Amino acid sequence: MNQNEKIPARGWAIVWIAWLAFMVANLSNFAFGVILPDMRNDIGFDLETAGLLSAIAWVGKGLLTIPIICFISKGKPKTVLFAIFVILGFGMLLQGFATNVTMLFVGRLFVMGVAAGIVSVLVVFKIQWVPKEKLGSINGVEMFTGPAGQMLGTAAFPMFLAMMTGWREVMIVMGCFSLILAVAWLFVAKDKGESQSNYEKVPVLQPLKEALTYKNTWILALAWPMTSLTWIAVYTFWPTYAVESLDLSIGQAGMVLGFLPIGSAIACLVSPIMAQKWGYDKPLIVASGVVLPLAYYSLMLTASVPVLSVATFVAGYAAYNFVPLAFTTLYKTDMSPRAVSMGTGFIFSLVGLGGAAGGAATGWLGTQYGLETALSLTCITPIFFAVLTMFLTETGWKAEQKKQQEADAPLENKPA
Repeated sequence: MNQNEKIPARGWAIVWIAWLAFMVANLSNFAFGVILPDMRNDIGFDLETAGLLSAIAWVGKGLLTIPIICFISKGKPKTVLFAIFVILGFGMLLQGFATNVTMLFVGRLFVMGVAAGIVSVLVVFKIQWVPKEKLGSINGVEMFTGPAGQMLGTAAFPMFLAMMTGWREVMIVMGCFSLILAVAWLFVAKDKGESQSNYEKVPVLQPLKEALTYKNTWILALAWPMTSLTWIAVYTFWPTYAVESLDLSIGQAGMVLGFLPIGSAIACLVSPIMAQKWGYDKPLIVASGVVLPLAYYSLMLTASVPVLSVATFVAGYAAYNFVPLAFTTLYKTDMSPRAVSMGTGFIFSLVGLGGAAGGAATGWLGTQYGLETALSLTCITPIFFAVLTMFLTETGWKAEQKKQQEADAPLENKPA
């Protein structure tokens, strides 16, 4: 593919259907903190159960992502994504019609258990339909859809609730929308050229073994959960803390928390541009782990809505500043498309377990010591992200250019 080659219309349609599904999944999941008070009043459960409900979504994400991707080792990525969209819709409908906590558990498990598989399986289609030089910006737009869903789930969800009769109706509408996307996917998705026949011969675990031979896969898989732990703790429990301890209304808490995904969405679009201009990826990735602990802890120090809004915006920006850059490091290797997909899924799995730990641990600590102490303790973990990512292999274009110059130097100095 040359520098001027464009993404074909079918390629855009494929990625946008997947992105919309990913956005709706995030909307459903991240609205949980906002609707938690109403949900507790409606169905009836305590704070510790709320923590487990938050955790189950991320346990599902951690345990199901790799098994989902293993299915595409037999050459069925289109079928796998169709099944994901159907399960996504069913999980939302199950929550909308829930009459007990068990139905909520199963519904949340379904939604987030398959959501990460959307991005991971989509890798196969992106490699087929997107020119290589455009993958960085495409990954930025893709990661933008996650915060966009989160933004709708926090800042805009109270408006959705006001337009409808309650949280149940919103869940049902989102479930129906996911099923419509599933039908559209059947007509739009298509493998390009002869690639499909090549994928069918790949052994199930070979892509995972290949992905794990690269150092960056391991570092990101171990470091990233350190940020998701705090992210989920704040998203789930800070609105409750704000209402109970800071005397904010649920509308004010939702508005403040809505600045998290706004910052994240901007970061997804800006950080690839900054990295491209600078020529280096790693310093921007490490910087996130330095800024996040300070920004998150600021949420415990004041009841001023303007100050809280600035703090959440900074936290949101730092939380996603590294995301498109981190994923693009896998594309900048000589991994096969399946290995890139599996490496992405492996990282998402551990990110999900980090999110599960954040929800469960904060719920338990909140019961024992209060939410302020629980949330303050979770602000520490992004520091470990900063330390681990210092060991990443730099994949920015200046580093690659320097490596190429060093490789060519012996040839230039060699006597004729």
